[in-house]
Amino acid sequence: MMSAYTEEVDEPEAGVAEILAALDLGALKRNSVGIATCHSDFVASGFVAALQKSLPFDVVGMTTMTSANALGMGMYSFSLTVLTSDELSFEAALSGPLDRGGYAGQIASAYSGAEEKLGGRPAFAIALFPLLMDLGVWLLHKGLCAACGGVPVWGGTATHTDAGYDNCRTFVGGDSGADRLAMVLVRGPVEPEFVVVSLPMQNIDDNRGMVTRSEGYLLREINGVPARRYFETLGLTIMDDVPMAMPLMLYHEGTSEPVALSIYSANDDGSLCCGDEIPEGASVSIGEITAEGVVASAREAMDRVLACGKRGGALILPCASRFLMLEPNQLDEMRTVASKLEGGAAMPFMGGYSGGEICPMRDGGGALRNRFHNFTFTACVL
Repeated sequence: MMSAYTEEVDEPEAGVAEILAALDLGALKRNSVGIATCHSDFVASGFVAALQKSLPFDVVGMTTMTSANALGMGMYSFSLTVLTSDELSFEAALSGPLDRGGYAGQIASAYSGAEEKLGGRPAFAIALFPLLMDLGVWLLHKGLCAACGGVPVWGGTATHTDAGYDNCRTFVGGDSGADRLAMVLVRGPVEPEFVVVSLPMQNIDDNRGMVTRSEGYLLREINGVPARRYFETLGLTIMDDVPMAMPLMLYHEGTSEPVALSIYSANDDGSLCCGDEIPEGASVSIGEITAEGVVASAREAMDRVLACGKRGGALILPCASRFLMLEPNQLDEMRTVASKLEGGAAMPFMGGYSGGEICPMRDGGGALRNRFHNFTFTACVL
């Protein structure tokens, strides 16, 4: 893994020169790919397109609230991570525009085309999703998982410093869009470790209820009681059209670690609209996200990253809500990452912030299952 970093966005030529100066292109192996996170201005200014013309490999990326690697971190920055290998091969793809009527077909087409060019089934995929107002990321994730047939998928969702939708972009080189899925398929002898930590255990309520009725992302009943009323008995009020600030902690059957999801709204029938599908038979509780908890869970996650024993590099995407919760000390989480990795001396890394995290987890039988998350710190360790 190689790293490059710049905060020079006003003069694209100078920024490209800074990136190129940080990379030893003569040390590239047979196959390479670039993974980038950046402020949206780097896309709008033509910087990304100019950089792509100067590099002999694809650059795949997304906009984010802040970017970090061993060379620097900041909100108005561009971070490039280059994966290079003689044994692994990489294939990048950018889907066509995604909408509710045709997203599944567009995603399947992009994935199958990339897999065909790759020459076989990938070991895993890196996916960077658009943030769309009328099409939930969990649906896009479901579409990709259906297309890839069980291939582990890690990644995130584009964000922007203003926390809105308009300037969020994904890209492959100079080709970008606000409604397109970018991906990299990785084939060869690699076994990534996936790390997921949402909240410290002390921030999760011990009181769990059983999901007795659900329908997709609608949580209808807990312990036989309408979900909204169930939480009211615990002293929690969920407004009709206001996202709940406290995460729903979902425990899939047979698992001890939860998936953290958003509760977006409540319906007249007492059901709750959640950030992903809620299976019947799972158990749920409520968590609390705090600034102290964000840093504590980042420390726990980095301890797990180091405990993997792999030192090829760490790709890190926590949730944007964690970044916002840390205000005014919004770089504290990425500083924790850099400190744990000794400024990159322990292993190279990249970091950004996601509007919905994509990371596999082990099920009750130990098999990897692709999962969608909110509020969560995720890492892919190589």
